[in-house]
Amino acid sequence: MIQMQTVLVAADNSGARYVQCIKALGGFNRVYSYCGDIIKVSVKKLKLIRKVKKGELYLGLIARTIKNIVIKDGSNSKFNQNAVILLNSKKKAIGTRIFGALSKFLRQKRFTRILVMGGHKVY
Repeated sequence: MIQMQTVLVAADNSGARYVQCIKALGGFNRVYSYCGDIIKVSVKKLKLIRKVKKGELYLGLIARTIKNIVIKDGSNSKFNQNAVILLNSKKKAIGTRIFGALSKFLRQKRFTRILVMGGHKVY
């Protein structure tokens, strides 16, 4: 469950280390976003090798959330950190590699290109 002012970890090699959520996209007056949703983020801290700039605005795809999500079949999905994948304006990934596990809600939202970059760790 991500809302405004939430600090997230970048899960790709775009060069950002930490980003902050500015707006939850996908509806009028939407407050919360979950795994597989797209949000507007601002870059707060950078790594040494970078493709992005500090303070720039990008789209972000939520890859992992700490909040427990219960699925209809009785299973639940929960991760250790809030992580995001940075996207450009055409909703393509900026980085070329994805680190860590990914949520299976990305498959439901049809982000198959990002699932391929992430490897086989889909929970």
